[in-house]
Amino acid sequence: MLHPYIINSINAAILIVAGFIVYFIHPDRPQVALVAPGLGLMLMACTYHLRKHNRFVTHTVTALTLLAAIVVIMRLNAADETLDMVHVLLFAMAISCLVAVGVFIGTFIRERRLRNNTIYKDDL
Repeated sequence: MLHPYIINSINAAILIVAGFIVYFIHPDRPQVALVAPGLGLMLMACTYHLRKHNRFVTHTVTALTLLAAIVVIMRLNAADETLDMVHVLLFAMAISCLVAVGVFIGTFIRERRLRNNTIYKDDL
């Protein structure tokens, strides 16, 4: 299983790249399309502290990732049945965020069950 900081880096990169693509594909360039890259930059900035196993930052990153998933899912227009590039990218960002939250929560549960830092012994 990958460590949370690796998953966070991958998720942040997906949010940044796909968010900018959505922004530049849209003809009227809405400012709300820059929310996902902004959240991706914030998540990327937290990667160093995730690597150092700061619990506060870990919980904050989990909450921000869940918030990013909610924001991206809300941007999907379920009534519009056309499947274009914008909807595919938004769906990919939402799935990426939800998978990252699942990995973060799974790591919390494994760490809590073991009650020692054997999960992180290989990178300490």
